[in-house]
Amino acid sequence: MFAIMKVTQGVTNALAGDEFALTARRALGLATLDGARSLGLAGVTGSLTPGKRADLIVVSPGGANLGVLTDPVQMLVTAAQPGNVDTVIVDGRILKRGGALTTLDTGRISRDAQQALGGVLARAAGS
Repeated sequence: MFAIMKVTQGVTNALAGDEFALTARRALGLATLDGARSLGLAGVTGSLTPGKRADLIVVSPGGANLGVLTDPVQMLVTAAQPGNVDTVIVDGRILKRGGALTTLDTGRISRDAQQALGGVLARAAGS
C-alpha cells in the first residue's frame, strides 16, 4: 500500500501540473477509510473507531529512509516501505511484532514454494 499511495499521489499531481493537487493526507485517506468504503467495508474497518475491527499497522520511524521527515502522514505516503512496519494487528490478533511475523513459518513457506516451483518446472520440461 505504501507504493500505491506514493504512485497515486505522484501521478495525480503530475497530471494536474500541481505538486499539491493530492495531498499526502488525502492519499492516506484514500488508502484507509475511502478504500474500506469502496470495498463495502467502511462499517467494519478503515478507521480506528469503537466497534470496528482492530486493524492497525505500527511503522517504526527510525529507518534511514524516514529519518528526515517531520510530518508523519507525508512520511507514510512518500517514504515508508514494508520493511519499516514494526507491528501489524488484524482484528485484534498480532500478526507481526518487532518486524517479525508471529503467525507464519516463513522458512516452511519458502521451502514449500521452492518445492512447488520444482514441480512446475518439472511438468513444464515434460510438456
